[in-house]
Amino acid sequence: MKILFRLCFLLIVIASLSACGKGGCNVVPSVNVYHGFSQATNPSLFVTGGADVIDGIGVTGVIVYNMGNGEFIAYDRCSTVNPEKRNRVVLDKNNPYVATDPVSGAEWLLLDGSPAKIAECPLKPYYVRKVGNLYYIQN
Repeated sequence: MKILFRLCFLLIVIASLSACGKGGCNVVPSVNVYHGFSQATNPSLFVTGGADVIDGIGVTGVIVYNMGNGEFIAYDRCSTVNPEKRNRVVLDKNNPYVATDPVSGAEWLLLDGSPAKIAECPLKPYYVRKVGNLYYIQN
């Protein structure tokens, strides 16, 4: 048990030391998020690889991405490149698996929110859970 505890502690320390940027990757402010959606309200989401933007929640809105098999993930639209400017990432019209910051040119993969170009930090994720026929985005 002590070995497991020490191993977990060591992994946490290594992850902390390797955090990107000056202050790590928790660069997008925390706000309360709780929003429901369904096939009726966001039909473009209900295709594998489908994505849609929902404004009015999160810091600058949310992008929801359909990973397939009824699983969704949501990301705050606030760019992690200069987040204090509140630049909104947009869905890339040429590549449905990518979100782009039109100001900095940074790109992120929607499959996991990881930076693909310029950005050092991933997009801020939110959880999506299903209750009946509704899905809820929350943190």
